[in-house]
Amino acid sequence: MLSTTPQKRISVLIKAKRRENDLGVRAAAAESGVSAATLSRLERGVLQNLPDTGTLTKLAHWLGVSLNNLLASGGKIRGDKGPVTTTPEVVEVHLRADKNLSLETADALAKMFKVLYDNAAKGRTTGTGNRR
Repeated sequence: MLSTTPQKRISVLIKAKRRENDLGVRAAAAESGVSAATLSRLERGVLQNLPDTGTLTKLAHWLGVSLNNLLASGGKIRGDKGPVTTTPEVVEVHLRADKNLSLETADALAKMFKVLYDNAAKGRTTGTGNRR
């Protein structure tokens, strides 16, 4: 299970969404209903405290995740009706947020990782995986 703070999770999700949709901060702010200044601070991870619930709700809606999922500290939340974050999905978000990678390269690496992960998980369930 991941050990991420909600602030880090929000930062990564915002970066990925902006990069995926090729949005500047102002365009993302207009789409999300969150001020450009707040969105920028959240993306950079410089806020010590989380914003108010109204802002978090707008952000969760814009990102396409439930509020519980947005505020999760790490992996999936039991009973959450929103998207469940799996290890391959987390890796994909990080790859998409990496400015050193083109979107095509990030997608290709994410697909490769998912195949490797699925094969490793399959090997573990059949007893052929090497887990220490």
